[in-house]
Amino acid sequence: MYNIKKQILLLLVMFLTALCIQTNAQTTQKTLFGKLDQVNKFHTIDDLEDSSKGELVKLYLERNKELTTVMPFIALTTKPDQKLQDIGIRNDAANNKLLAKYKTNEKKLLDANSKIITEFISYADSENLIWSILYMEDIIKKLRLGFKGNF
Repeated sequence: MYNIKKQILLLLVMFLTALCIQTNAQTTQKTLFGKLDQVNKFHTIDDLEDSSKGELVKLYLERNKELTTVMPFIALTTKPDQKLQDIGIRNDAANNKLLAKYKTNEKKLLDANSKIITEFISYADSENLIWSILYMEDIIKKLRLGFKGNF
């Protein structure tokens, strides 16, 4: 009798644990991209001309990260922290799995970009770096305005 109660209790605990795990998996919602993926300061030519080459490479890398992270989703949204259901996509296991796989690949891409940019872009002339940063910032500003912004 004691053994049966113990088995029933164990099964009940396992069932509740599985239910909690499944519920957490369904309620854990990833966003397409977050606010941390965005740059928080834009620069003027004068700002950039006073920067060291190391600082310019860092700024270049940050802007590349935002463009790489946001660009695939511009037809859906340019606002950070948007979840699937916020943009009309069904929040189900298949879509969450697809987004999770994409995020894993995106991280690998960003790591590869970081390595090559850090290594190669440091050879660029400072003037070219400055113009590249300003160009990327201009694109980022336009992305943030959205389709109905004043281009």
